Amino acid sequence: MFDKNEFKINFRKWLDSNPNASYEEAKIFCESQIPLPSRENYTWLEEQSLAWFLWRKENQAKENLNIHYSEEEIENFIAKKRILL
Repeated sequence: MFDKNEFKINFRKWLDSNPNASYEEAKIFCESQIPLPSRENYTWLEEQSLAWFLWRKENQAKENLNIHYSEEEIENFIAKKRILL
C-alpha cells in the first residue's frame, strides 16, 4: 500500500540531497516513488510536490540574489523574469 506521508518525507530528503536537481529530475523521482496502480489516485500529490519543488527553487534563487544584489535590483530582475514567462 502506498503511504503519502512516507512519499513526502522521501521527496524532502531527495531534494535536500539534490539541491541542484531539475524539474524533470524531480518529476522522474515522483513517478518512481508512486506505484503505477496508485498513480491515478495520487496525481494531486505529484503536482503538489512539484509545485513545492518550484517554489523552493525560486526561493533559493531569491536568496542567492540577496547575497549579491540590492532589493531594488532583485525586484527589477523578478519583474523582467515574469515578463519573459
